[in-house]
Amino acid sequence: KKDDEVVVLVKGDNVFGTTVSKSFERRPGSKSGGRSGSNGRSGRAVTTELRSGADTVSVSIASYRVVESRRRGRYAQFLVIYCEGSFRDTVGVWKRYSDFDRLSRKITAASGEGCVNVLGKIHPLAIESDENSSHGGSGSDAGVDDEREVLPNAVTSWRLLQKRKRWFRCLDAEYLSLKVFLLERFLHDILFESSSPEMLRDFVGVDPKGMHGGGSARGLRVGTI
Repeated sequence: KKDDEVVVLVKGDNVFGTTVSKSFERRPGSKSGGRSGSNGRSGRAVTTELRSGADTVSVSIASYRVVESRRRGRYAQFLVIYCEGSFRDTVGVWKRYSDFDRLSRKITAASGEGCVNVLGKIHPLAIESDENSSHGGSGSDAGVDDEREVLPNAVTSWRLLQKRKRWFRCLDAEYLSLKVFLLERFLHDILFESSSPEMLRDFVGVDPKGMHGGGSARGLRVGTI
């Protein structure tokens, strides 16, 4: 067998998982829109709709698997299902825990502080500017690219997952069943709190220009999973 060839050893479904969705307003000439509707969490499928001119984005983690390769040994992967628009635009991407960890670092790095300090200072749904009053600026003249979102619920979900994390790589089915549920909760909070789907698009590797009508992603089409 080749060094990069992957052999699937164990598979499992996310039995407690749900698919949540949210609609983002379309903006002419922009590949993402602003936040709309309510934010929060639910134990069931939720949709936040706009009356018109909106793209609905949904995300879930359908299952997990344990794979093995000569180069990397044994490790777990999680199947992230992402849809923006119609069912034809649904993609599935296998992600490792390290991919989620990098995503969490993007969220916490926006504040330049650790998770504990972030939660102690932020206001829910706040957007902070790189410019602040201590530097003599109100931030009102800052461009959209200079703004950063603070996602307190997503930070909390990641902290909860960290508390349940084992010290060593654990591939036990019972542990992975809990882990896949907590990782999905983390993605759900990012979706609900974000003002655009850009962060999740980048995570799954979706090309927004071709998403509607034959777009591509660095993963698997759901029909081929």
